[in-house]
Amino acid sequence: MNISELRLLNYRNFENEMISLHPSVNIILGDNAEGKTNLIESIFYLSTLRPIRPVKDRELISRGCGFARLEATLNRTDRTHALEITLSNAARKRLVKNGVVQKKAADFIGTLRTVLFSPDDMNLIKETSVKRRRMVDIALCQLRPNYLMHLSEYNRALEQKSRLLRSLDEKPSLADMIPAYNERLAVHGAHIIASRHRYLQQLREHSAAVAEAISGGKDAMDLRYVPMSNIPDASLPTADVAELIRAHQKSHYQAELASKTCLSGPHRDDFEVLVNGVSAKCFASQGQIRTAVLSLKLAERDIAQKDTGEYPILLLDDVLSELDGDRQNFVLNRINTGQVFISSCTMDKYAEISTGRLFRIRHGSVIHVQDF
Repeated sequence: MNISELRLLNYRNFENEMISLHPSVNIILGDNAEGKTNLIESIFYLSTLRPIRPVKDRELISRGCGFARLEATLNRTDRTHALEITLSNAARKRLVKNGVVQKKAADFIGTLRTVLFSPDDMNLIKETSVKRRRMVDIALCQLRPNYLMHLSEYNRALEQKSRLLRSLDEKPSLADMIPAYNERLAVHGAHIIASRHRYLQQLREHSAAVAEAISGGKDAMDLRYVPMSNIPDASLPTADVAELIRAHQKSHYQAELASKTCLSGPHRDDFEVLVNGVSAKCFASQGQIRTAVLSLKLAERDIAQKDTGEYPILLLDDVLSELDGDRQNFVLNRINTGQVFISSCTMDKYAEISTGRLFRIRHGSVIHVQDF
């Protein structure tokens, strides 16, 4: 799959840009704060309906404007798709696919699939579990519309129950509603855990192979899914996992009332990265951490290709500057298939790329410099 045309209207620092893109490598040069990441983010948003960093949609609209629009012409093996997103200060976002307004996000997400690798990802292993869950959720939402449905329903019930717990001091009678929320969380949570388990098994296999190749066989990488403490095996049937969530909810009921926090469910999941049998978070060197993160991102791309038959679009947001020469070369040697976007301040690392298009961003304008 590849994007042939991208239009940005009142998006971030882009006033009105129409960009014709190369089906292979697109290099975006520019100084800091010129809009390189904003351009990368627009493609990521068309894919996931999420900005790169968590901000409200209205913050994506250019200052002083009432709306923003993102449009893309997407070429896939089956057909060409026209995607359009309109963000407004006064209304909900409007999603249009092939001229038809989409009522559900699940009908839009997954048409365009991306894998994003940014400098923030270098902290993926050492940061809190929130970032690791987000990585898995973004990948699964693009591949599995059913997963997006369960995740949306789960998050809605979680927010409602959390709000209820915080209100119990003023309205104790609200406690009667907790069992209904718990049931929704158990049913949808079980599906989330099952999907995460299957995906992490794939990620484990593919990332181990990539890490071995990068390190020349010196480092063995492994993943371990860490769901709730009373789930001994995430591969159990979904009905059994739901029953274990219910048991955890029951045993933690008083603790939830005291803490006013939901303590049971996959919103507390994590996965652990191991290098040579020990926790990468605690014991890995900086080089091993970078190899592990790079392996996870390239494995994410390989899984999507194997699952769908098409490479997702790879978004490299100024990330190669975070890697040493060997790891840079490893990435560049793997981008000869599929469409790739690379943002950078300099052209130094990309002289050997044989096919692609070079752009430069100045003051929010995207200038086509040359093809090569």
